[in-house]
Amino acid sequence: MRETDVTQFLIDITRGQLKQAYAEDSQQVIAASPLSEAMRAAVREQDIAALWLAGVSPMALLYFARLCGWSMERYYACIGEAELTKADQAGSVSEARREPLQKRR
Repeated sequence: MRETDVTQFLIDITRGQLKQAYAEDSQQVIAASPLSEAMRAAVREQDIAALWLAGVSPMALLYFARLCGWSMERYYACIGEAELTKADQAGSVSEARREPLQKRR
């Protein structure tokens, strides 16, 4: 599954041809999608971090997060934490940056 396929699916359900169908029965639209099971689960569970780490377009993710009722603050915090997790796995995050954002303010 390419990240462009997931990006296109998110565009279709938020702004495109699947918008109405998704509003009426999101579970059926997700089940019928060509996405991998992991990506279906991420969409179903609104797992923005997993979608981000899979390489989905930030704008498509933003539209999806808004559709799901997420605030901008929550969206950006989620992306920030995902990036820290990715960097931490690569071993490039300092100890000070490992604390949650709220504690560093």
